[in-house]
Amino acid sequence: MTTAVFFDLDLTLLQYTEDFETIFETAVPNPPEGAYDRYLSVLFESFDQLSTNPYREGFDAVVSEFEVDTDPETLVERHHEAELAATTVADSARRGLSTVASRYPTGILTNGAPAMQRAKLERHDLESIVDAVVVSNDPEVASRKPAAGIFEAAEAALPADEYVYVGDTYDEDIVGARRAGWDALHVGDDGPETDPARVESVEDAVAQLLD
Repeated sequence: MTTAVFFDLDLTLLQYTEDFETIFETAVPNPPEGAYDRYLSVLFESFDQLSTNPYREGFDAVVSEFEVDTDPETLVERHHEAELAATTVADSARRGLSTVASRYPTGILTNGAPAMQRAKLERHDLESIVDAVVVSNDPEVASRKPAAGIFEAAEAALPADEYVYVGDTYDEDIVGARRAGWDALHVGDDGPETDPARVESVEDAVAQLLD
């Protein structure tokens, strides 16, 4: 039987050296009071509505509702540059991904905007390691974890008999994968502490996959 393995991207394979508010303030220095909260509100709503450019919609709201004298597209570009600069992939995570990819059909399955997620993959040369990339807000996918549709898109991209998902968020990643009929390994610290899917790290998840 063939087993395919998919990894989450943000906060699983990839970590951040800055928090999201700091990244926002790089794009909008000295932001007006309430601008960041409004940006987040519109951003997350746009993600949920499967927009392909939720960042633009978030900054459209900031410019139209607050005294920010910069065009939204410039803010998007600044934000993307700052977010990419704040990403890092540990050598151990890269080695683990490569090791799994040498044994199993392997992919990355991630919620996010297509351009941003693929820019992260390109920056850290991750796409070349895997066989498939599935991004929620890609129009060909149009489904966000924990919904079944994104897992179905992954199955179409990498046909196999069984699937395993490695992710950091219990409700989105682990519950979503299980509802889709997948096994799961949980590298986060949310959810039940006694859940058998919980492991300490991506490295531990890889060790379990190869056991």
